[in-house]
Amino acid sequence: MIPEITVKMTKHEISGAVEDDPYDVEKCGKWIDACNLNKVCLQFPDNLLPHSVEVALRLENRVNKKVYILGDTSCGSCCVDEIAAQHINADSIIHYGHACLNPTVRLPVLHVLPKREIDVIEVVEKFKCHFEDRSKRILFFYDIAYAHKVESIHSALSSLYESLIFTFLNCTSNVEFADAKDNSSAVILGRNFTLEEACKVEDYEAFFLGDGGKTFATLAMTIPANKWCYFENNSIVESEALNTPWLKRRRFLVEKLKDAKVVGIVVATLGIKDYLKVITMVKNILKQKNKKSYILSIGKINPTKLANFPEIDAFVLITCPENEVFDSRDFLKPILMPYEVELAFNDSREPYMQYCMDFRQILPGGMNYVDFKASSNSDISLITGKLRDYSDSSTCTDKMNALAINNSTGVVAIGKAGAEFLHNRSWKGVEQRLGKDAVHSAEIGRYGLPNCYKNEPVTTEQDNG
Repeated sequence: MIPEITVKMTKHEISGAVEDDPYDVEKCGKWIDACNLNKVCLQFPDNLLPHSVEVALRLENRVNKKVYILGDTSCGSCCVDEIAAQHINADSIIHYGHACLNPTVRLPVLHVLPKREIDVIEVVEKFKCHFEDRSKRILFFYDIAYAHKVESIHSALSSLYESLIFTFLNCTSNVEFADAKDNSSAVILGRNFTLEEACKVEDYEAFFLGDGGKTFATLAMTIPANKWCYFENNSIVESEALNTPWLKRRRFLVEKLKDAKVVGIVVATLGIKDYLKVITMVKNILKQKNKKSYILSIGKINPTKLANFPEIDAFVLITCPENEVFDSRDFLKPILMPYEVELAFNDSREPYMQYCMDFRQILPGGMNYVDFKASSNSDISLITGKLRDYSDSSTCTDKMNALAINNSTGVVAIGKAGAEFLHNRSWKGVEQRLGKDAVHSAEIGRYGLPNCYKNEPVTTEQDNG
């Protein structure tokens, strides 16, 4: 829901002529006019929703058309919510705030990137002191909040370093210099770059303009640069993103996935390009390993929602690479990513130090794609120390796509997985019991306070006494 706020603006402000406008209403208006758009949705993160009405009014006055505000996001605020926009048959989205820049396929999107201030002169001087060798190959990455400063930094450094490559953002945004112009270049985690001829990513050192938070960690774990460093508190910090307890825990969870017999494929995105392909890939891999799988779509992920499926041994999450779920320890069952499914069950996938956070990179044509070769069915579990052998459940997975005939008990699923678990539970939800219970007149239900209802036996005895 959009919070109720009182908007007070002068005519000068409503016209969109606000100085240093962080929402770039004028550029948004030009984009709408150039693309001839009629029904535009504005998507804000939760912390910017109080400003949404003001921005919408100014934009409506600029384009003389009605715009709509997306009051809540289906999965995460950094991802473009095309599904919510399609509820009103929108023809475009303007996304405000931090973005993961995952590609979408349904609607044109304009990103209004946040603008964080930074001392450009300080950045340039620190960069020159850290990279004294001017012939060194360097990849320059940056947080999207500093995209509006990259043009000035590029002008100061490009003439000094012969092999310095600035990356660009794979989007259309309010910062035109940062937008990718070459569609043929490599696209990783929303960043575009073209390497020098006969060079690999491993030949470069990588610099990230921004702190060592989630965006940096995702880039450093995915892109196998020779070295990584980031800019924080006016100093350059070298980082070994892969030498962390997080990575050791991920390897432990891969072993837990190997032991799992029932796996839930959780769909936490409906807008990222190729998400259906990766769901099919994961489902086929689990089937070849004789594991029962279920596909779940539950919106935003939290431990309480997934705790409703106690019969599932592990979950594979199809989501944005910057999702914080992979860092959480609050979930009762392991939460894994598609890349880890291949680490567990694909013999062609050799374990190495880099980690692929973007599931699109393990699909055919991706940077980390390898042909699937099923691993052997029997090996020793590093968790339990017992022999793994899934041959006894092959009859179950062979019939996963078969039709089942309804019987007297109402169970129509095949196998010893979630259906049997549900069948043996004492409480199965609000199901119909037609013909099983005697017909009787309606009765008065509970009433009063929850800590002691009026019609409970103890209360009734006290009233009578």
